[in-house]
Amino acid sequence: MGAVQPAHPKLKVRLFRDRAEFRRINPGLGWAEAFYRKPYCQAYYEAAEINPCHALLHEAVHQLNEEVTGVALAQWLEEGLATYFSTSRMISNRLAVGRIDVNTYPVWWLDELAVSPHLAENLRNGSVIPLLAIITNRGGPSLNRRVNLYYLHWWTLAHFIFEDSQYGQRAGSLVRQGGGLEAFEATIGPVEKVQVEWHDYVRRLKAAWTAGDVRFFRDGILPEPAKP
Repeated sequence: MGAVQPAHPKLKVRLFRDRAEFRRINPGLGWAEAFYRKPYCQAYYEAAEINPCHALLHEAVHQLNEEVTGVALAQWLEEGLATYFSTSRMISNRLAVGRIDVNTYPVWWLDELAVSPHLAENLRNGSVIPLLAIITNRGGPSLNRRVNLYYLHWWTLAHFIFEDSQYGQRAGSLVRQGGGLEAFEATIGPVEKVQVEWHDYVRRLKAAWTAGDVRFFRDGILPEPAKP
């Protein structure tokens, strides 16, 4: 683990005037709408978009992790932390961290995650990847083929931990330790137990998102789980 750099050079951003210019100067990016390649976070800004900053913000978190915090994170937490911030809403020109903006990636792919109410069925049908595979980055499906599903897991797991009243108090320690399996189980708990709680959270999140629950969008309050 590295050390946080309290005094550091200014972080550099290369901002393009629109998507066309961004992709013309940076060909071969595939589906990427921004990227970080030290020392620049590179993105474009189009004011007409509903949320023109979320891709830039995602890459800026990677830049902050690399150049300032000095902490080497497991992939799930590196990407989960970036999406935790980049999916947050902008309210009065301030980032409301943890208040989910549905017009951000990967939120708009939520239909792909946990399609059944039952965890065992979702593990069988492939709409849930075992959290052990997510945390260890071993044993899951091909990332190239299921990239959206992986991002959904990384984001929802990070959001669940950081926003949970109990686990959120330990999230900082988890980050400082890098988010690997040993650190996860020491700070958060057994993976199998957390998987059940996370799945319940995901199902509630999907229900609120599908229904357009105003409490969810305005206050970040999820409905209670449905009674069996």
